[in-house]
Amino acid sequence: MEKDTDLILGGRYQIIEQLGSGGMANVFRARDLNLQRDVAIKILREDFIEDLSFQARFLQEARSVANLIHPNIVTVYDFGHDEHRYFSVMEYVDGTDLKSLIRESKNIQIPKTLDIMIQICEGVGYAHRDGLVHCDLKPQNILVSP
Repeated sequence: MEKDTDLILGGRYQIIEQLGSGGMANVFRARDLNLQRDVAIKILREDFIEDLSFQARFLQEARSVANLIHPNIVTVYDFGHDEHRYFSVMEYVDGTDLKSLIRESKNIQIPKTLDIMIQICEGVGYAHRDGLVHCDLKPQNILVSP
């Protein structure tokens, strides 16, 4: 079996490192070899590959988010299927997740806390006005850039 870092998806996206994992997918930082930029790639977990309902849900999630253009929502660039992997390609956000930020910070100042909360509300509100509801909104799923 090949190591994740040897993997090139769709003949284009070279996996660099794993960033996280969730109930449905694993997320990696990758290099788009065509455009020479880092991206985040969400790969449907292997135990869901054969499940048509998970495939459809994964594709629908990518399609729904791909139509949202907002500074507080990660941009979806691409969706693909490579051998036995389904993946979506997204904007790579250099930073940390809100859960890690909270753990690592002894005291987050009120102005910074309010700024983060306002940005979360702006992104979520934009999605809601477009008819989308984030079903897994939690600190681990909120990215905070420097």
